[in-house]
Amino acid sequence: MSIFDEQTSRKPNLYPWTEMFIQSMHNGFWTDKEFDFKSDIHNFKTSLTDQEREIIVRTLSAIGQIEVAVKTFWAKLGENLPHPSLQDLGYVMANTEVIHNNAYERLLSVLEMEDIFEENLKLDWIQGRVKYLKKYTHRFYKDSKKQYLYALILFTLFVENVSLFSQFYVINWFARFKNVLKDTDQQVKYTRNEEDIHAKVGARIINTIRAEYPDLFDQELMDRIAHEAEQAYVAEAKIIDWMVNGIDEEGLSADILKEFVKNRINESLDMIGFNPVFDVDKSKLSPTIWFDEELLGDNMTDFFHGRPVEYSKKDKSFSEDELF
Repeated sequence: MSIFDEQTSRKPNLYPWTEMFIQSMHNGFWTDKEFDFKSDIHNFKTSLTDQEREIIVRTLSAIGQIEVAVKTFWAKLGENLPHPSLQDLGYVMANTEVIHNNAYERLLSVLEMEDIFEENLKLDWIQGRVKYLKKYTHRFYKDSKKQYLYALILFTLFVENVSLFSQFYVINWFARFKNVLKDTDQQVKYTRNEEDIHAKVGARIINTIRAEYPDLFDQELMDRIAHEAEQAYVAEAKIIDWMVNGIDEEGLSADILKEFVKNRINESLDMIGFNPVFDVDKSKLSPTIWFDEELLGDNMTDFFHGRPVEYSKKDKSFSEDELF
């Protein structure tokens, strides 16, 4: 029995690694009701310059656009890969997306950004990103298995592991270096951690399909995904230029974020055994190491030795020496 074949009984669990991911997400359960955002509202109105406020508005608009408009993929995981364990995993992941959706709708409301959010959705570069992120819904292959693989790769790489991370970086940067927006920052960290887990789930499924159906991973698919990666960067670079709004500070600029996104795309491709497509200026990545350390520290799950470890719900970071 393969991953695309229907399993009607719950036992045996043919993909026991699903339990690790489910447990990790259960351990990190949260809702937006944990936050009142009162200090954030005060920070937003009194502690930021006009330019900084505009960056925050644009950044949260860009996050909200994805969380509210794009995320419906995981709920249908069990329809495409009909195993009880994968269906359970899909439902758990879909539930976290509902939490994200509700959380960012509320955040936009309490910061009185709903009208601005709606206006920003009309911008060409915002609509362009929605268009590329929804490419996973387009049919390119007659073979249903290859079509689903293509959709899964696009969704995992670009929706889950790339599109939101420059925005997460901006909010985390303001909290870390400007000491503002602590509730917003914590909500973003929860979201960031779960998107990272979702990307790992997608990569695990893709690599499982590769092991069972290696013929699906032909040169044509490799070339198509490489092309989509290049198009993804073009769309994200436009968002970054608009979002960063000309700021150039230590650790935060359009140039830094563009290299950051290129690197994430390369790392995403590497997770599923594809070649990188970008040359990355590593010197521009050095100011972003803290972000990767935080993410690694918060999502320390040993997926290789089968030991789930709770991703942290505390606000802490780790140095490389502490982690290794």
